[in-house]
Amino acid sequence: MRREEAWDALEQAQALEKKVRPMGHWYAVYGIGYGVVSLTLLLSMGLSDSVMGVIVGTSFFALALSLLSLYMVKQPVKPLHYGKLHTWGIAGWGVIYSLAIVVGMIFFQGEPLWWVPMALLSAIPTSGAGLIVLRRAGRAR
Repeated sequence: MRREEAWDALEQAQALEKKVRPMGHWYAVYGIGYGVVSLTLLLSMGLSDSVMGVIVGTSFFALALSLLSLYMVKQPVKPLHYGKLHTWGIAGWGVIYSLAIVVGMIFFQGEPLWWVPMALLSAIPTSGAGLIVLRRAGRAR
């Protein structure tokens, strides 16, 4: 490969990267959406004084998660380091969510001082992953 060909190939690769990288912005919508859904679920489950709050919250969560998953599957491009980012976001969410549910249902039923901070905290891992994607894409321009 001659020098000119190498420069042309590099320019083509950079042009392709500029075109493809923004296509990964969808993950920010997914991550932040997942965080909002988690926040809503924990608040509805924790602050309601009836089984109906759990049923409504869980039903909303199942529907919203199905729609978010469908949205995710339809995307043509995955963001840079998608696997690690998604794994850490969902794993972090799972730990916080489990802690909130187990401890909250045993010791803090209906207590806003437990459920509001835990609901907000549960939104951080996936929302943070979405914001990382946006930050990386902004840096690439």
